[in-house]
Amino acid sequence: MALYCLISPGGAPGVTTTALGLALTWPGRVLLAECDPAGRRVLPGFMAERLRQSPGPGLLGLAMAVQPDPRATAEALGEYTLPLTEDGQAELLHGIRDPRHVQQVAPLWRSLAETFAAVPGDVVADLGRVGSPDTPVPLLEAADAVVVVMRRTLAQVDAAVPRLEVLRGLVGGGVPIGLCLIEDGSYGSADVARVLELPVFGELPLAVADARVLSDGARPRMTFRSSLLMRAVDGLGRRVRKAVEDRRLLEGDQVLLGSGR
Repeated sequence: MALYCLISPGGAPGVTTTALGLALTWPGRVLLAECDPAGRRVLPGFMAERLRQSPGPGLLGLAMAVQPDPRATAEALGEYTLPLTEDGQAELLHGIRDPRHVQQVAPLWRSLAETFAAVPGDVVADLGRVGSPDTPVPLLEAADAVVVVMRRTLAQVDAAVPRLEVLRGLVGGGVPIGLCLIEDGSYGSADVARVLELPVFGELPLAVADARVLSDGARPRMTFRSSLLMRAVDGLGRRVRKAVEDRRLLEGDQVLLGSGR
């Protein structure tokens, strides 16, 4: 099981849309956790016309429920998630509605990171923009992989440089960090990767109509599941998972070598 954190250097590059697309194309059990201090997007967007039950209080409710003892997060988590897909393979922990509530959920980040490590499945966490005092640092510290979602513009590259310097100091050694580039901007993917010294995990087309299905809950076309956007998101997921698997295999080999076997 692994924790995949999605972040952005700023602006509105599509972190939530990408995280939701990953959850919808994930091959096994997955929890989409909205941990963006700026507020939730999935519930009033993609899920607006798809809810079949009360959404409950989500992340804020979980934070309030375990406030006396954050160690109880693991036992309480299931009460605050809701199905994201009909087969129940993907679930959603929706985020805060009012950014002013971030102070109430901030004490939850560390215990939530420990809980995510033990859930029966993977976790895709949308952390939104990083670099502010509200950034969920404990989740980044616990990440098995970090995906930086950004457009290929000078403004986003410029904003990413100092944030990546901090990020590299937070995540563990060898934790895969890579780019998900939105095909919008005057710079080439190779140029962005070279400047930021990161591999490109995936490139997503600027497909406005299909993206609105994920961001705003628009009615999907019959070919939405096989659209260029969703196929690109699926490819992104496969490459990120492979990066985590490769790292674990390498660590396993190092353990065997260290034991002299």
